[in-house]
Amino acid sequence: MSNELERGHPRVGTCWYESNPRGFPAMVHDTGTEIELVFTFERDDDLERMTLGRSVIWADDPEFKKYVYSFPHVVWFADSRGHLCLVGPYNTRCSIGAMREGRVRFRYAVQTGDEGISYGSVNSLRSRVEGLEEWMAIGSVSHERVHDGSSGATDVIRLKRQQSVTFSRRLNATLQPTYNFTISRIPGQSLIGDKIHVHTRAKKARDWNEHLKLHRSVRDLLVVAGWRRYGVFAVEVRRDSDPVRALARNVLGPRWAAVTTYDLEEPSGRGMRNRFLFDYDNIGTAGLRRWVRLRDQYWRGIAGMIHAVGIPGVALETALSDAAAALESIGYLIAVEAGDAPGQKLRPHLRRITTQIKAEVGFDLEQWLLRLADVYRSVKHPDQPDPDPLLLANTLRETQLVFRVWVATRLGVHPDIIQRNLRLVPMSQPYERP
Repeated sequence: MSNELERGHPRVGTCWYESNPRGFPAMVHDTGTEIELVFTFERDDDLERMTLGRSVIWADDPEFKKYVYSFPHVVWFADSRGHLCLVGPYNTRCSIGAMREGRVRFRYAVQTGDEGISYGSVNSLRSRVEGLEEWMAIGSVSHERVHDGSSGATDVIRLKRQQSVTFSRRLNATLQPTYNFTISRIPGQSLIGDKIHVHTRAKKARDWNEHLKLHRSVRDLLVVAGWRRYGVFAVEVRRDSDPVRALARNVLGPRWAAVTTYDLEEPSGRGMRNRFLFDYDNIGTAGLRRWVRLRDQYWRGIAGMIHAVGIPGVALETALSDAAAALESIGYLIAVEAGDAPGQKLRPHLRRITTQIKAEVGFDLEQWLLRLADVYRSVKHPDQPDPDPLLLANTLRETQLVFRVWVATRLGVHPDIIQRNLRLVPMSQPYERP
């Protein structure tokens, strides 16, 4: 049987951690929204203290110095199907009645090879980002139809491994095009796969967040380009101390261990075609590297603009307030970057952004910033009249478009390309009353 942690199918086995090698019975459950470890505990044992934590006062340790009151960063689980390494505990809870039951959620469940190998830090991490193959378009599979006068047309499919693209020196971050194929003797069952991995690698094992920061940066770039809530999936990790071994224990090669996690955005599952404001051909490798630096420098403002993309039910007033505050932060940091005194007025902050935009966006940028400042003031202050919902919607649309065009400009996209692509972006069309 596979060692996969299947959604909705609990696994019962033995769990242990470094200071408790004997272990205890437990169940691991992928609920569809979280990875949960369920167990029972007795009075006055270590599990009780780790489960109840500091929410109660312990008479024998009122200052919480003699015992441990939280779960370790790494625990292991084993059953007849294999070994799992659970990493990153959070949200511990319990129920006490006839049976004392504890539950703790983990951020990552790794399908390990050898028993007791810690995946608390990893050497390599690779993932796929929804929409990346379409945005990058440097696939490994090509197709050509060859016409032969005697036998008609022949379809030729070529598989060619493309060069990796390095987008950051940190953790040797690359985008790696790859392919796989299965040729079956049974008609209709031959498969060809074409995909791009985001890959990070370090000789010395690093914390998960160090790796994932770079993977998330690629995902965030696609959100800006396509304005959809893209997901990260097919996460796998490598730990150099856990290679693939034969029964004789000789090493056969590196192991890519599959990871179950709900700590990343899940794919939307929608098969609709994307309409990107810019793509890889427009910015190249240099633009990818600029994005990593731009995201680091302006993260507060960028996060404020993209965090709610694709989330239904966000009020117009909330979305516009978040967007105005985000652009205010970006304008402030532009002044800091230039060595100028930033000031505290919204309009000068917005004007610093529009000054850097060279493309025609379809509306007057000076009028836009005045309009945004007025609407933002009306939304913030209760003594102001409620703005018209259509005005709110169009001001928000224009604000998001200004942000996306500013990012494209900073990444090196030519103004002519921006103006051409704007005609294909739905956001460029104003909302109208029926």
